[in-house]
Amino acid sequence: MGRIGVIGGGIGGLVAAIRLAAAGHRVDLFEQGQRLGGKLNRVVLDGSTFETGPTLVTMPFVLDEVFASVGARREEYITLKRVDPACQYRWTDGARLDLPFAPDDVIDAIERFSPGQGQAARRYLEHARKVYELTKDVFIFGSFDGLAELIKRRNLPLLPSLPKLRPFSTLHAHNASYFSDPRLVQLFDRFATYNGSTPFRAPATLMVIPWVEIGFGAWYPQGGMHAIADGLHRLAEEVGVRVHLETGVKKILTRNRRVCGLELRSGERIDADHVVSNADVWVTRHQLLGLPAKPPADPSCSGLVMHISTDRVERGMTQHTILFSDNYRAEFEAIRHSDHPDAGATVYISRSCMADPSLAAEGKENWFVLVNAPANGIGATDGLTEKSAWRGREHERAETVLRRMEAFGLRPHIHAMGVRTPDTMARQWSTDRGSLYGASSNTPWSAFLRPRQRSRDVQNLWYVGGSSHPGGGIPLVATSGMIAANQILTTFSQS
Repeated sequence: MGRIGVIGGGIGGLVAAIRLAAAGHRVDLFEQGQRLGGKLNRVVLDGSTFETGPTLVTMPFVLDEVFASVGARREEYITLKRVDPACQYRWTDGARLDLPFAPDDVIDAIERFSPGQGQAARRYLEHARKVYELTKDVFIFGSFDGLAELIKRRNLPLLPSLPKLRPFSTLHAHNASYFSDPRLVQLFDRFATYNGSTPFRAPATLMVIPWVEIGFGAWYPQGGMHAIADGLHRLAEEVGVRVHLETGVKKILTRNRRVCGLELRSGERIDADHVVSNADVWVTRHQLLGLPAKPPADPSCSGLVMHISTDRVERGMTQHTILFSDNYRAEFEAIRHSDHPDAGATVYISRSCMADPSLAAEGKENWFVLVNAPANGIGATDGLTEKSAWRGREHERAETVLRRMEAFGLRPHIHAMGVRTPDTMARQWSTDRGSLYGASSNTPWSAFLRPRQRSRDVQNLWYVGGSSHPGGGIPLVATSGMIAANQILTTFSQS
């Protein structure tokens, strides 16, 4: 039986811990916060519950497979419900499009919204589906070996299909080649932000993201997004994971370039044969290993989040609403070159009380409002002497977003409001500058350069979570945990 230490109780760390404990290994999971879930967490304000990270679930079959891998059924731990419409999109000219749950209904809705574009959407989604099917076993569900994947015999059959992936075209250019309506181009451009990238630089291969949401549907768990972490926590304890909350890790201990344990912030030392880090890869290498590691030159974006308790009033909104920018390119240029979001940036609003009324106080709604922001946060280890673009200006930045919402007639009456900035995310989640997904996916080579599960620095150290392969989002970070656990189990079987 091996001794395994897991740093961080995000979804990737939880999944790895569950698989390894169920296989009979001693697993200790150390989480610096008060609850498990990592970015998938919650806060309570004015009697309502708010998400802190993801606000919907895609690819639910991944969660099913996590539970099935240890002989459990997801339905006994987490109840998922369809979100229909999946999202409502609005433009300042008054145009509005509700995107339904089912793919065929999506085609019909687009055709009604913009006559002649329904068939373009069908062709687009079919192209994206084929790319997903071609690449999923290499770029998502398989253990990944970086650029070496290009010369592996098992991947040679992919070579004739490379043109379908359009790796050297941007997602924006690809979308514009299918849709003549610029509003639909913008709608499909938005999916680049799902991994913190820009459609004007990210490769067209990211077309798989809209296919994943539309093809497999958008889902929401009963009890709120944190119910996923709660369900996994319950399963973890059932299979024997030893969970240590409010227990931070100070250092990964090594001997002869091999992991030998962990030093906790309390000073206690824990022996370990393997360590799984669910912390940001750069933070792990720089702060926990003490290596002279450089952070990603092009980090994925961060976010400005507002938790707003407002009156329950009929405004014609759905559970998820997008208020689009009038100049999408300017929005991403601001993220790249400015220290704050563009004043006219796209606004995302999630009202989870639409799916589960118990999440909001009586007579009120819980608005999770997000604007993508530069990854320029100052973390806890940077110190108060570091200059922050956000400290002391949080409500000024939030007011800019509220003014933008006025252009759509949606400025809420605020009973209470909490503001989270890149500083918050850098500090609470120990992420590089508050970046949500590590390095961006803004080049054709990004997927090949993303850190894999097996560390190159020391033996028996493994990376999981949004900053490692295969990327961010609940299904992908869960997959990273499965891949790491399977590789660790293989090392035990071979020893």
